[in-house]
Amino acid sequence: MPRDFYATVAQILPVLLLAFIWDSRFLHNLRNQRRRPRREDPVNGVYFWTKQRVRVYSLVIAVMIITDLALCALVLANLLPDGVAMRVVVLVGLLLSLATLLNRVWMDILHATREVEIASAASTPAPEPDASTARDFTARDSTARDSTARDFTARDSTARP
Repeated sequence: MPRDFYATVAQILPVLLLAFIWDSRFLHNLRNQRRRPRREDPVNGVYFWTKQRVRVYSLVIAVMIITDLALCALVLANLLPDGVAMRVVVLVGLLLSLATLLNRVWMDILHATREVEIASAASTPAPEPDASTARDFTARDSTARDSTARDFTARDSTARP
C-alpha cells in the first residue's frame, strides 16, 4: 500500500510542476508584468507579491516538487526506508504544491474575468493590421477572389443576391 502512495505521488508531481511553471504562460506573463510595491505605485502596485518574492517562492516550490519527486523515486527503489516521517514529508510537499496551483488558478480566473473599465476600453483604438498579420494572397488566390468579389455597398439590404 505505501508503494502505491509513492508511485501515485511520483506521477502527480511532474504534472503539477508543468502546470505551475510552464503551463498558462506563467513565466512569459510574469516577465511582462509590472509588480512594483504599493508604496511606489499606489494605484497599480502589489501589496506583497513583488517580482523578487514571486521569484523566490517559485524557485522554492519548484525545488520542493523536484525534491519530493526524488524522495518518491528513492523510496520506490528501496534506497530510502518508508516510514511515517517520509510519508508526512512527501504529503506536505504534495499539499503545498496543490495549494500553490489552486492559488494560481484562482488568481488567473479572477484576473481574466474582472470587469474592464468602460472608459479605458472605449478610448483604446483598435489595432491597425500590419503586414505581418495580413493574409498573403498568391496569384491563384487573387484570381479566385476577383471572380467572386461583389460590391454589397450599393445594394438594398432587403434584396437577395
